[in-house]
Amino acid sequence: MSSEQFEHYEYEFENITKSINKKINSQLPNFTGEQRKQCQRQAQKEIERAEDLLQDMEMEARSAPPSYRTKMNARVRGYNADIEKFRRDLSNVSSGGGSYQNDRDALFAGGDSFEGQNYNQRSRLLDNEQTLGRTSDRIANAQRIGEESEAIGAGVLTELDSQRQTIIRTGQKVSSTDANLGKSRRILNAMARRIMTNHLIMVLIIIVLMGILGMLVSLFYVRYLYRAATLGV
Repeated sequence: MSSEQFEHYEYEFENITKSINKKINSQLPNFTGEQRKQCQRQAQKEIERAEDLLQDMEMEARSAPPSYRTKMNARVRGYNADIEKFRRDLSNVSSGGGSYQNDRDALFAGGDSFEGQNYNQRSRLLDNEQTLGRTSDRIANAQRIGEESEAIGAGVLTELDSQRQTIIRTGQKVSSTDANLGKSRRILNAMARRIMTNHLIMVLIIIVLMGILGMLVSLFYVRYLYRAATLGV
């Protein structure tokens, strides 16, 4: 995980800063000549390596989960301040030796021998190899972070697709429910029409029956009157 890699860079950074602090505060004030120059170059390169580690930590912080990102960025800002202090201290120690120190340097390093030149060349080659190694490490780290980001993006896309399918299925269920509700409304409307039709039929039947009953009563009454009239004659 990104937080574990950040801690690895942080551990290496702390070891390098201890070495830088030792060179600036303990070794440089006591060194002279070529030894002093070599110590200055080593301190400068360690500061550059520390800056590379800070950049790696910044990249890890950007890809870290939000719950860790704030703390990581705060620690990186503190380490940046430490690097700036080391640069100032190295500049002060390098230029603050005074004329006495400069005379001693000139005395002990008055004429560079062939062996000294070979040593400087080997030192530069070693520094170049270290720089290439750090560059390769940073490229590999950037590729790893890119792969992690790609994996996270693929996971997010998969989750979004799953949510999309869920939404589609929910929409289909809602559409099916709407269709069922429409069918139920049509059935209820048909039942209501049938009830009204049956009610009207019953009313008509009652009216017809009452009409027939009225006709029968009238017929019986007419026959009764006719019979009464006949008997009276």
